[in-house]
Amino acid sequence: MSESTRTSTESANLDEIFDTLAGFSVDELVKMLHDFSQNGHTIGDIKGFKREELEAIYNVAYNAYNSGRYDHATKAFQFLCYFDHLMQKNWMGLGASRQMQKDYANAVEAYTFAYLLDPDDPLPPLHAADCQIALGKRDAAISGLTVAIEHAGDQEKYQPVRARAEALLELLHQSEHNDAGA
Repeated sequence: MSESTRTSTESANLDEIFDTLAGFSVDELVKMLHDFSQNGHTIGDIKGFKREELEAIYNVAYNAYNSGRYDHATKAFQFLCYFDHLMQKNWMGLGASRQMQKDYANAVEAYTFAYLLDPDDPLPPLHAADCQIALGKRDAAISGLTVAIEHAGDQEKYQPVRARAEALLELLHQSEHNDAGA
């Protein structure tokens, strides 16, 4: 399948998916609110999405991201975050897509949701800190990097995350000292 055929097929699939967003009745909304508060269901559960369908949409989003089609990836990840809001990887994908589009403030928001879903994972605060740096928010970046370092701890799998966070933190501190001495 050629790149243009795959792109138009994925776009058509996304259009079909987004069409399902319309048409919620008041009764459905009331039921959703009840299910959220009582049972912790997602809107995808309420609308009858199967796990396999959501995973297929995730694969579309992931492939769009990896091929540099960040606008398509953002739309698909937004869909997933709406219908499957309890999956951290959906929020990470949305954050990454927004970050690549230089939509840093909204990327931070997505990474914050990802962090709330797994507060032991150091990746969301690290990526949020990258965005805070891009926004010129040094204190917020330092806070995120500190959290990333703490949560990475001595865990072997997170040592690259810890090393990167420590290096960025050191650069921010050096920059702060250079600014103070200027």
